[in-house]
Amino acid sequence: MTDQTRPSGDDQGHDGPPAEGQHPEGQQPQGQHPEGQGHEPTTAPAAFPYQDLPYGQQPDGQAPRPTGHGHQLYGSAPRPSDHEQQQGAYGQPQGAYEQPQGAYEQPQGAYEQPYGVAGHAQEAPGQDAYGQPTQQFAYAQAPTPPAPSTPEQAARRRRLLIGLIGGAALLLVLVVAGAVTFATMSASHRPEATVRDYLGAVQAGEVERALALDGTEVADGDVLLTDDAYAAADDQVDGFQLGAVSTDGDDAQVEAVVHRADGSTHAQDFTLVRDGRDLLFFDRWALQPVDLGTVSVQVAGPASAEIAVDGTPVTRGSDGSVSLKAFPGSYEVALAAENESYSATAATAVVEGAVVTAQPTLLTTTLTPAGTTAATAAVDAWVAGCIASTDLRPEGCSFGLYDTESGRYTLSGQKWTLESAPQFIVGDWQDGGWAVSTTTPGSASFTAQGVDAAGNSGVYGSLAPVPVRVGGLISDVTADGATFTSSVATPLT
Repeated sequence: MTDQTRPSGDDQGHDGPPAEGQHPEGQQPQGQHPEGQGHEPTTAPAAFPYQDLPYGQQPDGQAPRPTGHGHQLYGSAPRPSDHEQQQGAYGQPQGAYEQPQGAYEQPQGAYEQPYGVAGHAQEAPGQDAYGQPTQQFAYAQAPTPPAPSTPEQAARRRRLLIGLIGGAALLLVLVVAGAVTFATMSASHRPEATVRDYLGAVQAGEVERALALDGTEVADGDVLLTDDAYAAADDQVDGFQLGAVSTDGDDAQVEAVVHRADGSTHAQDFTLVRDGRDLLFFDRWALQPVDLGTVSVQVAGPASAEIAVDGTPVTRGSDGSVSLKAFPGSYEVALAAENESYSATAATAVVEGAVVTAQPTLLTTTLTPAGTTAATAAVDAWVAGCIASTDLRPEGCSFGLYDTESGRYTLSGQKWTLESAPQFIVGDWQDGGWAVSTTTPGSASFTAQGVDAAGNSGVYGSLAPVPVRVGGLISDVTADGATFTSSVATPLT
C-alpha cells in the first residue's frame, strides 16, 4: 500500500468515528438523519462521498471529532497510555500502524491511505499537503528500557554494593570500637579497677590470684592461703561495694565495704601506688599487700594433740597456740585425728576481715574413759610412790611427820602404811593439764624402830594416821600412760 494525497481544492471534511448507535461503516440506519453535523446532507447521498478513502480515514483539512478515546481517529490506533507505552493500538506493534492487506484494505486510489495511519507521511508537522495547518496527533513514546543486564553484571553490581555497604559499616564499627576501647582502657586503669579485680577474685574463691595482684608473699606455714583451703571455709566473701577514691601524687586510697555470706560486713581500705603507664595514656596502679585477717586458735589439750583447720593439719607454736593468715570467712578447727585418750568438740574460727583482731578460738579436749583410767592410774602411782618413802616427810608428797624427838632416837625399819586411799576426780583441762582434785582424803601411818642413847629401844611412829590428799594436773596421756604432776608438796601434819 502507498500513501496518497488528497485532490487539490477538496475542502470537505469527514468527521471522526460515528456517534454511538451509528453504523460502523459510516451508513446511517434508515429513518435517522442527524442534522447539523457538517458532514452529511439531510438526505442520504447517492453514494458515500469519500468512498475511495480507507475505512475510518479523515479527509485532509478536517479536524477529528473527539470520541472519548483520547481524540483518536475511528479505526486508527489509539494513543498509548502510560501503562501501554510498549504496545501499539489494539495490540499492534508500534511503527507505521500498517495493517496487513486483508478484509479492511481498500483499493488503492487517489485518496487511499494505509489503514490505521494517522496523518500523512509527506506532511510536515503543523501543515497539510497544501500548506494548511493540520491537527497534530503526537503519540507519547515509551522510553527505551535499558538493555537487560547479564547475571555476571548483576552479580558484579551486587558485590560492589555489598562491598560499599560493608566498607562503610566496617568503618563505623572501627570508629565505635576505638571509642569503646579507649573508654574501657581508661576505666580499667583507674585505682578502683585494681581493687575491684582483687575483691572480685576473692569473691570468686580465687585467692591465689588475689595474692598475686597485691604481691603478698606466702610462707610455707600459710596453709589457708590456697584456693582449696578457702573453698572449705564457710561464710566467704559474697559481695562488695567500692567507696571513695582519693589520690595524692603517686599514692591512692580506695575505700570498700566487704560483705560475707552470713550477712556481716566490714570496712576495708586499700592502698595503691602509681607504677608506670600503658600505651602512653593509661596509668598503672599497683595494689600494696593487703593486711589479711588471722585464724587464731588456743588448744585446751596436751602438747601431743594435733589439730587441723578446715581439714588442713597445722603446726602449733611453742605455747600450744595456732596463728594463721586467712581471708574473711568461718573456719572449722578440730583434732587432726582421733585419739583413744581424749577428744575435742570442733570449734569455729571467724575471720571478719582484714586488720580485724578476733578473740582466739579455743579447742578444748576431754579425757575419754580410757584416758581417765590412765590418769587415775597415774595418780595412784604417785600416791604409792609417796607411801613407799622411808622419810618422815616424803619429798614432793602431800603427807609427812614432824620429828619432835629429833636426835634422841636412832630409827630403823621406817615405813609408811596406806590406811585408806584418797578419792579424787580428774576434771577439765586448765592451766596445762586436766585437773586432779581430792574428793575424800586417804590416810597413812608411819612406823619405825627407835633406840635411844642409853640403848633403850621401842616403836617409833605417828600417834594417829595422817591424811593423804592428791592434787595436781594430768599434763598428757599417751599410749605409754598419763603424766601426773602434783601440786601438793607441803605436808599437812
